[in-house]
Amino acid sequence: MSVGMVLVLDGPSSVGRSTTLAALQRRWPAERSGPLLVAGLEVTRRQADATTGTRWADLFDRVEPSVAGRPPRFRYGPLGRTLIAGMHRSAAAWAHAGFDVGLDHCLVDRAMLADLERACAGLPLVVVGMTCDPVVLDAREAERGDVTAGRSAAERASVLEVAHRDVVDTTAATTDEVVDELLGLVRMRLRG
Repeated sequence: MSVGMVLVLDGPSSVGRSTTLAALQRRWPAERSGPLLVAGLEVTRRQADATTGTRWADLFDRVEPSVAGRPPRFRYGPLGRTLIAGMHRSAAAWAHAGFDVGLDHCLVDRAMLADLERACAGLPLVVVGMTCDPVVLDAREAERGDVTAGRSAAERASVLEVAHRDVVDTTAATTDEVVDELLGLVRMRLRG
């Protein structure tokens, strides 16, 4: 069996990562042999929450309030960074076993991106930044109701520090349009 690839959708909460990955899973078999396994923040966080409850929430992640005109910031704590490093290695292990992996992610700094790149060394790795107009992002967050108010904006400010080679804007695009764009990027990056 040949190695699989790792496709990372990186962006703030409410940008459309999970919805896009679910749609990609449905279309993936027409593009590549085998399934697209999805891993990422939501699943990893739910597992941590199931075992720790809220007592270690600040060790996983937190939103730092705005200071002196700086927007709120999102930060992972030591437990969050450890879980995410493990998530990177799990995705790489699946890809080495021959599966394609879609990773739902929020890379908040260059160190986290470097860890992902180290974990996936020798594998086809495509990292796509997902962005959205801040007003639309805030409206999506409010509509969801399951995200702490201000989290999306704080994550967006942190994610902007990570330069992305490829960026997809979800502001006005349908999920199918985003999937079409992503599949085009995957084809282009895998060709070389």
